[in-house]
Amino acid sequence: MSEDFDQVIAYHLRTKHHPRALAPGPAGLDWSNQPDPFRSYEAAPQIRLIRQGFISAAKGAGNEGPSEDIIRPSPLNLMSLSQLFFESLALSGQKSVSSARWYLRVNPSSGNLHPTEAYLISGPIAASPHGLLPAGLYHYAPKSHALELLARIKEESWRDLELPKGTMLLALTSISWRESWKYGERAFRYSMIDLGHALAAVGVAARCLGWRALLEDDLGTDDLTKLLGLEEHSQLSRYEGEEEHADLLLAIHTDGSKPLSLHSSDLSKLKLEREPVRANVLSLGHAPWALIDQVSDASKKPSTNTIYSALNSASSSLPGSCKIYTVLNTDMNNDLAARYCQLLRKRRSAQIMDGMSSMPAHSFLSILRAVMPKSSPLDLLPWKPCIHPVFFVHRVEGLEKGLYILLRDGGQKEVLKEAMLEDFVWERSSGAPPDIELYLLAQGDSRLAAKETSCRQDIASDGCFAAAMLAAFNGPLQKYGSWYYRRLFWECGVIGQAFYLAGEAAGYQGCGIGCFFDDMVHHMLGLSGYEYQDLYHFTVGRALVDPRLTDLPAYD
Repeated sequence: MSEDFDQVIAYHLRTKHHPRALAPGPAGLDWSNQPDPFRSYEAAPQIRLIRQGFISAAKGAGNEGPSEDIIRPSPLNLMSLSQLFFESLALSGQKSVSSARWYLRVNPSSGNLHPTEAYLISGPIAASPHGLLPAGLYHYAPKSHALELLARIKEESWRDLELPKGTMLLALTSISWRESWKYGERAFRYSMIDLGHALAAVGVAARCLGWRALLEDDLGTDDLTKLLGLEEHSQLSRYEGEEEHADLLLAIHTDGSKPLSLHSSDLSKLKLEREPVRANVLSLGHAPWALIDQVSDASKKPSTNTIYSALNSASSSLPGSCKIYTVLNTDMNNDLAARYCQLLRKRRSAQIMDGMSSMPAHSFLSILRAVMPKSSPLDLLPWKPCIHPVFFVHRVEGLEKGLYILLRDGGQKEVLKEAMLEDFVWERSSGAPPDIELYLLAQGDSRLAAKETSCRQDIASDGCFAAAMLAAFNGPLQKYGSWYYRRLFWECGVIGQAFYLAGEAAGYQGCGIGCFFDDMVHHMLGLSGYEYQDLYHFTVGRALVDPRLTDLPAYD
């Protein structure tokens, strides 16, 4: 573990941006070799899904306040399965300017490059009054909104898993080459953040169907690779450099079942009859980035046994657990649940902020509540929160301009306070409710600091606020192992997706910021060593529309 730990730390340090030297990347963009953003499997039988989103969500949203039963479970069939993918991982639109055209997706991605792929593992699913989608392993193809059958699962082996009725499994993988083509060595970071965004997108879409998605994290990386057949697909590939890496497994419960604890011994019971398929070639040329391969190997997770059970039993100490608030089920107003489920496909990343608009305090607090550990989609993560956003507050009505921190685990206050500058005031925000621990660290105009630390990008200073996601770093890596490195970025991505959706629900737009000077943030906060690291930036405000761009439908 020591060698793997050293490799993870070496990767993390080498891929930091600095004001006078960015992380190693390509000298220029080779447009002739831009990777295809869509994976497909040649010769795979294809099941077309229904291109229809949520027509009606939020049933029974009355004046009685928050309720976990606002959205009743939808029956599991081909229609609801189609909706799950359509509202989480499908195409959401197209943009065009001049002769150029590109696709947008429901789940955001760094540079719109989309390294994330999705695979469904399921028993038989009703496809029509008299038909069934056979039990199998499927790849989801967003460009055609279809499932590609990669392997048939013998139904008796699926029953041997003894999963609760209506349970499906969804695996997410990464193709780093799609990101490294543009971002070089830093691509592994971005791929992991993108996984968090996709994880959250699936989790929220499941909630809108009345389902529950939970991360099953006892399975080892090699176990999941074997289950998906990625090594076989890699061997059949005609080009090296496009390796696809297994990352995580979600259990999706459609009938309110309790959480599982899936292990490699369970999934080894599955008997698969694989189809003679081959993955498509994404580009003809590739630039090798050996450091990405090294950190990917060093951060593989071994198979474990209920590793987070102790954390789950102590979850009552986490903020928000005394009363479950979710963005879907909140008392901000009665129609928020319906609006939230209707805006998933409308979410867009802001490119330019107006630099003028302000945000009401209640909207800001609703966004903060959305990123608390017991809120959806953060509640799909099985571990205690490691990320504490540091806010650069520019224009929030009723809130002083300045530097703030949101403690997503109040028990970490004294540790953080000891690690940071002695001059910070740590004044509890009087306008925040008891379940939101928001502290003012330093008063004053923080726009320049937000811009400078975010690679001098105006978007960080022109929004209503910006955030730097500060992670407990060395402690979790030492406690669990180098494999936890990936999960810190996943948590950042899930928080980022919550920022996106809660901002949209409040009438604002967000944008993830992958380019930032993390050591500058550490110096500003008085941090030293590796106990805490800045892993992701984000901004929320009022976006300006680029009149040069034309919006087109997602599917022609």
